[in-house]
Amino acid sequence: MYTISRFSKLCKMSTRMLRHYDKEQLLKPIHVDATNGYRYYDKDQLEMALQIKKLREYKFSLPEIREIFQTADEKSLNEWMLLKIQELSNEINSHREIIADMQGIIDQEADMIHREGRIYDVLFGKRSEIPILSQRLRINIADMDHYIDSLYIEAKDNHIQLLGAPSAIFWDEEFTSEECDIELMIPISQGHELDAGSQWQIQRLPDKLIATTLHMGSYDYIGYAHTAIEEWIACNDYVLDGPPYETYLKSLECDCSLEEYVTQVCFPIMKK
Repeated sequence: MYTISRFSKLCKMSTRMLRHYDKEQLLKPIHVDATNGYRYYDKDQLEMALQIKKLREYKFSLPEIREIFQTADEKSLNEWMLLKIQELSNEINSHREIIADMQGIIDQEADMIHREGRIYDVLFGKRSEIPILSQRLRINIADMDHYIDSLYIEAKDNHIQLLGAPSAIFWDEEFTSEECDIELMIPISQGHELDAGSQWQIQRLPDKLIATTLHMGSYDYIGYAHTAIEEWIACNDYVLDGPPYETYLKSLECDCSLEEYVTQVCFPIMKK
């Protein structure tokens, strides 16, 4: 048997990490002295230690490694590898987008630190009553486009004529990207009904006064559009009369760059 110090040298792993793997029920010592608590490892455990080290290099989490060892067959390991390759590929693509965004700031000599809020023209008008196809659900914000696509499929399958771009209401008091409480909706023509029990609903948006503006570009800065409308509402003696919503006039499905996105932000309002 090897002491933990000797074993750490053999597998090039710190004693602190070996203790952590013991705590995580991943690599337990073969023997622990009851009198002094010294940990001892067997040479047969060296291969497992090296496998853990390699899987950590491949960015597997400890729970994932534990599950890999529990299945312990080549087919399952290959499946885990393929999933991790896809995950890492997605991260690489995300990092490339971030790098391109930062490079764009450098190339344009933009001043991110002293960037001023954008100027928005706020318009006042009336929204007429209109039927909508809608669904309220909790989703990861990154999957929103997938659910919007599902909305279009639902409309097609039920022979529902769509009359406009999709919109979204964000119901959460605080934004959480992993689990957003979102209501997706899209205007439809009159006279449609869905079978009871359908996951989608047909509702009617009532007549409302609205304050609205257009936001151009990335959603990262859409908060400026919301604050512009809020300031307009306060200055003109109105109050909110329903949840704000965003309508995606030009977005991902248009196969355009982020800078070309067009989003209409609407606040239902009424006089104080």
